Amino acid sequence: MKANLLFLVAVAACVSGCHTYQYRIVQPATSPSVVADQPVTVRLDPLEYHLRRVHDRLEVTISNPTDDRLALLGNRSYVVDPRGESHPLRGHVLGPHSFTRMFLPPPPLTYPYPDWAAWGWGWGWGPYNPFWSPYYGSVYWGPPPVAYYQVTTAYDWGWKTGPARLRLTYERNGKTFEHDFEFIREPMK
Repeated sequence: MKANLLFLVAVAACVSGCHTYQYRIVQPATSPSVVADQPVTVRLDPLEYHLRRVHDRLEVTISNPTDDRLALLGNRSYVVDPRGESHPLRGHVLGPHSFTRMFLPPPPLTYPYPDWAAWGWGWGWGPYNPFWSPYYGSVYWGPPPVAYYQVTTAYDWGWKTGPARLRLTYERNGKTFEHDFEFIREPMK
């Protein structure tokens, strides 16, 4: 009986459609162009971009090998999702010989909070409930359970499959320059 249940759970997990995704770099043309198991480095003067897949998100690490301070201008940079909707990017400062990173799509802002209104914990009268509190009764003794709240902002967007365009605008010594990327997210074969 237990073996049959484990077999059914394994089959359900395989059939449920869990996909691992890879990212193809369309612009700029690079070799290799697929970001899957191995990271890919793209050099666009004066920066280096290191692309890799992390938990089915595309991690973009931007390295500044110069002696100058660079600023990624968030108010002039954007990403266009596969549906064609434009989203702003957060600004970053790159000190000399340093790096910063971003994820595409960005992970949503999530924060934990104590769930004081949890149901099912030891409410009631009696000698095992000296403080007349749900958390000091006979069933549960300790801190309250933790719940999570997810905040959605203009920076958040989803990416199932398809192309996304990225425009990064930088400022270096009072002059601006731009780097354009296009990535396609697709299930691994």
